[in-house]
Amino acid sequence: MADKVNDSVSNGPPDSSPDAVSPGLRWPPPGLERTQGDLFVIASRSALAGGFMALPLLFVSAREQHFASFGPFADAWWVVLLLTTIGLAFGLDTIMRLSRSLRRAGKAIGKGYHLTTIALVLADNSRDMGFLLSGARHFAVVDARERSAIASIRIASAMLFAGAGLWLTLSISVGLFAAARGMLAPMGLQMLTLAPAVVAYACAIVASIVQDGRVRSARRVWFKQPWADDLATDEINAWQTSLSDGGGNTGGGEGGARMLGLAGAVVAVLSVAVLLPALTLAPASAVAPILTVVTAPASVHRPRAARAESFRSFAVDGDVSISAEEAGDLLQVLLHVATERELSQGGRAPSRVIAQPWLPDPGSEGNPIGLEPFMWGDSLIVRVADGVTDEQRNYLRGLSSHPASADYSRLARATALDAGSARWDTPFPPGTTMATVPVPRFHSLRTATNVHVAAAAAAFLDGRHDEAEVLLSEVIAVGFLLVDEGPTLIDNLIGVTLVETGGGALVSLFRATGRTSRAAEVSRLSQVAERASGMVWSHYPETPEAFVRSLPGMILDTALVRGMRWELFINLATVAPCLNVHNMVFGTGDDYDAFVEEARAALVRYPSDEALFELARHGWVGTADPGSPTPLGRVASLFMNTGENSCAAMVRHMSVAESFPNRPSS
Repeated sequence: MADKVNDSVSNGPPDSSPDAVSPGLRWPPPGLERTQGDLFVIASRSALAGGFMALPLLFVSAREQHFASFGPFADAWWVVLLLTTIGLAFGLDTIMRLSRSLRRAGKAIGKGYHLTTIALVLADNSRDMGFLLSGARHFAVVDARERSAIASIRIASAMLFAGAGLWLTLSISVGLFAAARGMLAPMGLQMLTLAPAVVAYACAIVASIVQDGRVRSARRVWFKQPWADDLATDEINAWQTSLSDGGGNTGGGEGGARMLGLAGAVVAVLSVAVLLPALTLAPASAVAPILTVVTAPASVHRPRAARAESFRSFAVDGDVSISAEEAGDLLQVLLHVATERELSQGGRAPSRVIAQPWLPDPGSEGNPIGLEPFMWGDSLIVRVADGVTDEQRNYLRGLSSHPASADYSRLARATALDAGSARWDTPFPPGTTMATVPVPRFHSLRTATNVHVAAAAAAFLDGRHDEAEVLLSEVIAVGFLLVDEGPTLIDNLIGVTLVETGGGALVSLFRATGRTSRAAEVSRLSQVAERASGMVWSHYPETPEAFVRSLPGMILDTALVRGMRWELFINLATVAPCLNVHNMVFGTGDDYDAFVEEARAALVRYPSDEALFELARHGWVGTADPGSPTPLGRVASLFMNTGENSCAAMVRHMSVAESFPNRPSS
């Protein structure tokens, strides 16, 4: 180092006397001014990139989390996205600066500069390298060997600082790629990313302290000399003279120039490696929190369901001889009375087809009652109690003779309901997902309920009050069967509606028949249910993190309606692989697998439920091959676990999906 430095930059080692100061050549050398101190600029920018991008990504990916959590930052999940975006900017700036410095260095070698000279310029952050090399000012008291050692230490320190930051920025990409393929455990990812950088930073700091100590020692010696101030004037004059003396360097030739130019191009390509993990994992970490909130089922049904409980004791008694499969078949028949719609793929046709509509065609006989059917539960008994015409009486009697009314009454006495056995063609056809499973339409059943209320009104008009009460109790019983046994949330919500319809009509019947004590009993029960529902917190936890952490408990909670638990499970199965960066990179883990088995035991009641659960545990998007991966899908696969239930799989499916599934209305 000493020989190269003296040959290329210095006019020779200076004498230690104040009168023999050797004037150095122009520093920085001509053409290298823009590269002076670049290594420390690169080091500082790469350190910021590592601090803002690599370290947060490492923290959230390598730290094990509960599978139902947004990660270490919880509701502040957006912090990772913000920090990564800032770090990404610094990282790209670092790579571009390094590439530019290497290109300039290559050009300088082509012009004849020695590689050592270029390295000295790049490491000259303190802007005193020229004094060090020529032995000017306070370096005049340091011999050539010591000056060469200080210069070497400066280069090493600058390269270590820059290398440590660059390692943080680039190794996180390599580490995440390896971890997503099962080649690195969380601890291995941390060691790969941090250990070399920590060692490099430690060595750089030690080297910086050593050279700084030597320079400080020289300064102390220099400025203690009585002639030090006068010498500065002599050096200025000597420097001015050197401007006209010239000087030269012999460099490394065109081979070195080409090598550094190629290195600059390679570094520019490496910017892609810095870009991809940040643009893949950080935005994906925001998808699950947003999707969790968007797809959360509404909680307004809970107080309604609580209030409906006041009518449970009025449901007709059950008949254990009616099997769950028969009840499912009866329900499927009632759902398809007088319907001509085609079955969706995976749907099963009813065992019997009843073509007669529940209500006459409005264009022929009309509706002489004067109330729309959807209002009959609240108002029909009250209306007919005030008197009816013969036309109205005959109209109601005609409705009560519908051939499917017997199926409705038998369904009301079922104690269990396997809706899926008659509703779906199981096992489901290949390619079926929870987003494409046929969802029942309940218009026919709701019309059947209104007709059952009409039959109760006809019985009331004919003085058959007990029969009217039984008919309304059957409506309540069908409602509770759907509330308790329905496998979908729409089943449960329709069930609550039927209970409200039958219960309201029953209260009207009690009052119309003078049984005010029975009406008061229902009123008291309703008030108790109202107060009870008001005492129970009917909303989900307020923060998204608290909500997602509560999901496993709600899914296993038998106090919640069954369809709600199914839907919550499907939502969790959809977003769990993407809920936090650790899940994205390493997968959901054994804890999640154990929970899935708990959910299976809690949700599956009938054989048809098993087939439904196999779809549900893969979320809305399922496991079917979505076809050729899109560019987004390919990028997602680089830094994410690619197993069956993985965030990469969900991203691939969503990237080709036309839309996220919408819940049909009833």
